[in-house]
Amino acid sequence: MSLLRGLTLSLIALLPGVIVGALAYLVIGGSTDTTEWESWMYLPCYGIPLFCMFAAFLFGMRSSKVEEQ
Repeated sequence: MSLLRGLTLSLIALLPGVIVGALAYLVIGGSTDTTEWESWMYLPCYGIPLFCMFAAFLFGMRSSKVEEQ
């Protein structure tokens, strides 16, 4: 159950991660009028969405554990 919860949360976190990554790309100085590969920045385009998905997956895995008394 925890694996399914983690995967679901990571898929849900993909959309906000992409939005934050696109905003970070523009804030850092990415150009919106060119499509050349040299103008891409890897951290905002790939790093931020993957980090959001990884953090959501870990949160989903940890939130399903029940404390035994």
